[in-house]
Amino acid sequence: MRTHLRLGRLIGVPIGINWGVLLVSVLLAFSLAEASLPAVAPDHPTSAYWFAAIVGVVAFLVSLVGHELGHSYIAKRNGVNVVEITLWLFGGVAKLEGDADDPGAEFRIALAGPVMSLVCAVVAGGFAWLVEDLGGSRVLVGLLIWLSAINVVLAVSNLIPAFPLDGGRMLRAVLWRRSTHKRRATRQASLIGQLLAGVMIVGAVVLAVRSSLWSGVWLIALGLFLLVAARSEWNAAAAQPELMLAPVGDLARSLPTPLGPRASVADVEGALMRTPGAVFVPLIDDQNQITELVTRDAVARIPPAQRAVVPAISLAEPLRSLPRVSPGESVDTVLTRLGRGETWWALVSDGTALHSVLCSADVDAVLEAATA
Repeated sequence: MRTHLRLGRLIGVPIGINWGVLLVSVLLAFSLAEASLPAVAPDHPTSAYWFAAIVGVVAFLVSLVGHELGHSYIAKRNGVNVVEITLWLFGGVAKLEGDADDPGAEFRIALAGPVMSLVCAVVAGGFAWLVEDLGGSRVLVGLLIWLSAINVVLAVSNLIPAFPLDGGRMLRAVLWRRSTHKRRATRQASLIGQLLAGVMIVGAVVLAVRSSLWSGVWLIALGLFLLVAARSEWNAAAAQPELMLAPVGDLARSLPTPLGPRASVADVEGALMRTPGAVFVPLIDDQNQITELVTRDAVARIPPAQRAVVPAISLAEPLRSLPRVSPGESVDTVLTRLGRGETWWALVSDGTALHSVLCSADVDAVLEAATA
């Protein structure tokens, strides 16, 4: 059963809205029309308050989309695909197809949302000042001030370092850069997120009992959501020692189709483009035997205009210089033999045929997941 309604696409990203947002929108409109706007602009018709309230709620939803589009735009700039944006009970979420590859990109993606909210706040505040200066409607001024304030709240609340809020993701990026271990940083950030969620829940209970029942209940719900989400991230990043027994053949990368001895650097470049993740292209000799290889880094050293005329063999390295592993060997066995914390490639072969290549970076990712 579909939990949200598809609204359309912006910058190529599908936009949806969860049905629960309709209830929140009604409550926001009621609060604006019956309390907030009459307080700042008294003695206006009820219809004026309700019209402004409906416009304000729509503008707020648009600003939520803007917040998530900020994430989406920077994510795309950093090579992370965005599946969709969904508005729901506690705001919005941009569903990304995986995480960023480095902590810097993670930090920029997380920061982009609050920055967009602050931009919306400044724009709304600027229009409020302009309308006030021109002697315009007090209802409109009050609405614009509310819209500016709620975007400031949205930006500041998302900067709280409680994973998986934007601030928590920024914190994870900082911890990730310091430790170089993403899963360990995720565990640390999610632990902090759980602690802050607990503090929020306790504070919300006190608020509900002593001051505002509605605000307290809302904050309790938000705190419980953060607690569950942070706990889920904590569990997902837990150590999985059984991964050390997995066969390395499952981690190996496919090799591009071998090229002949008269191939050019441009041919190597094309082979690398056709095989995502490949780190080199094997070359065969006149006896149709794979004897040498050309790395991606070697191709990058040749100016693009010269790649079609430079022979690939001039950049070749001997294949025999690479160690070999069996596809059935375990991760633990290979690491013991080739070393941890080292950078290497190993040919995956069953003794009769060359299957693929194993990269230390892929094995290190398994090691991190096994020991997080």
